[in-house]
Amino acid sequence: MTDPLAAEARRLRVDEQLSVAEIRARLGISRDRVYALLRGIPPPEWTRRPRARDDARAEALRLRAVGRSVDEIAVRLGVAKSTAYRWVGHIPLDASSDAAAQRRRAAGARRALVWAGKRTLREAAECEARRRAADWVGALASRELLLVGAVLYMCEGTKSRPANPRYDLTFTNSGIRLVELFVRFVETRPGEAAMS
Repeated sequence: MTDPLAAEARRLRVDEQLSVAEIRARLGISRDRVYALLRGIPPPEWTRRPRARDDARAEALRLRAVGRSVDEIAVRLGVAKSTAYRWVGHIPLDASSDAAAQRRRAAGARRALVWAGKRTLREAAECEARRRAADWVGALASRELLLVGAVLYMCEGTKSRPANPRYDLTFTNSGIRLVELFVRFVETRPGEAAMS
């Protein structure tokens, strides 16, 4: 005696060319039960998952050999990145290829654009900070200039030592703003000072 459910499942598979999901829905049974009833009956051709074409895989290998990245291969062949990686991930990317050099140039240009924008913002912020600081400081009084000049000399000047007494004034910092400030300090002090 044959199982009428098995006969119907086989008929749906062979005559109507239905998938397992469609047969499950039609008969109201589990997926495992459908597979058990259809044992030995091949699925319809339209339900078979297409395999990667050999020519696409060969093209992926060729692209990798000329230095293309997995992302570039995936886009070029219209496949998922995971598929492209599965095909060519075992082949190291040739860093000396023209494609790799082109990628490095493009990445360098992108970095230069990003840093140019950041540099512009940073320079504007620094200029504004200097302006605010100058506004806050204002004009230095004579006593303030004396103190600032003495500190600059202590930090950036050549000092007299017991073994090497000196009677000249030397300022070694080349920052233009500090030099200007030190010159103002020297000009306000009585006596002579030789700048070198």
